[in-house]
Amino acid sequence: MDLGVRWTLHGDGRTPAPGAVVRPDERLSWPRTAGLGAQHVVAMFGASFVAPVLMGLDPNLAIMMSGVATIVFLLATRGRVPSYLGCSLSFVGVAAVIRAQGGSSATVTGAVFVVGAALFLVGLAVRRFGARIIHAAMPPVVTGAVVMLIGFNLAPVTASTYWPQDQWTALFVMLFTGLPWSACAASGPGSRSSSG
Repeated sequence: MDLGVRWTLHGDGRTPAPGAVVRPDERLSWPRTAGLGAQHVVAMFGASFVAPVLMGLDPNLAIMMSGVATIVFLLATRGRVPSYLGCSLSFVGVAAVIRAQGGSSATVTGAVFVVGAALFLVGLAVRRFGARIIHAAMPPVVTGAVVMLIGFNLAPVTASTYWPQDQWTALFVMLFTGLPWSACAASGPGSRSSSG
């Protein structure tokens, strides 16, 4: 089965030019691609495990369904958008409210299913009318702020849940996901040149 994935090497494969973007049909050198892929797997696996645990759901089922959803997504897009579909932490607040009011795992799962159905309908609307309807309703400044607030609000919950249980794993994941971003920020556009 052909997924349509035909990656071409971006530039020299080592360092994108300032302001350049590695498109979905491009890749860096294989060692860099493998390193970024490993970093992505560690970051996404952490979220895919933490989100269901915080909602009181089975993380094994969540990870399995994440894989199934990724396969369906890759088949639907014919590989044009390489992506891994993980769990969303945006449901944790709703799950906490449902649990606080005596709701069960079935209620939480049903709520997530209803949201999934609504997102499917939004996807059909975007396919029909284009991404402009999303940008009109939620410009990047809004979506960026929402993602940032979700992260800031959940950081203490995750830290208090997992740091006391397994400090070394938490530290390893934090360093493995944080160091590449720090290195990119330090060597990215606008950073100081050591030759000057």
